[in-house]
Amino acid sequence: MKIYKPIITEFSYSEKLYQEAEGLFIDRVLSTTGQEGVARVALSGGITPLPLYHKLAINPVIDWDRIELYQTDERYVAPDNKDSNQLHIQNNIREALPEIKEINFFNTQLPIDMTIKEYSEKLDTLDGNFFDFTVLGIGADGHIASLFPGGKYLKHQEETVIQTSAPRDFAIGKRISLTVESILSSSEILILLVGDNKQEALQEMLEGKKPATQFPAKFLLAHPNVRIYCCFEGN
Repeated sequence: MKIYKPIITEFSYSEKLYQEAEGLFIDRVLSTTGQEGVARVALSGGITPLPLYHKLAINPVIDWDRIELYQTDERYVAPDNKDSNQLHIQNNIREALPEIKEINFFNTQLPIDMTIKEYSEKLDTLDGNFFDFTVLGIGADGHIASLFPGGKYLKHQEETVIQTSAPRDFAIGKRISLTVESILSSSEILILLVGDNKQEALQEMLEGKKPATQFPAKFLLAHPNVRIYCCFEGN
């Protein structure tokens, strides 16, 4: 596969990182809605992006009626479970902005095969790239969304959404995730890396010897428009 070099910006403080990420998000969304009418945005789970989501929710410039929100992945637990990505997104967006229109969450109240089928059908209705802007993190082990090292699902997939399994040291094993191909179907990808344990992950992504199947973040190097905002120090 062709390899592209991401644009990397390092920040001394995480607050500055989130401010810049907010500005980038607003710039891209306003540009897209101005041209297309609606912007489609994919949000990752985990703790790192939550401060960004909260900032966006209280920003008066954003017209949420012109933004469609999707998830990159989810833990297969009830929506109100403390480990649910949906719950964290709800707490940081909908509670700050209750009038926001429906978010396209994975419906984990269905059997998992039906959850996947329902979400796949949503994506099948989208023209062109699935998303205009995607927010991602990278785990210390190189996982993106819920695509973990060594998974057979990292090979080419015809499906857009799949069931995956997290390693045993993760609290929730059963997961749902967009495939690599679905994640790459975005006009732009923003990766947020916060914490001193993410510096080695970035080095491995850019210069390491592990194949992408053992360090899934390397798949993102196949995308021509990736930005990485990183902060390896404390707040």
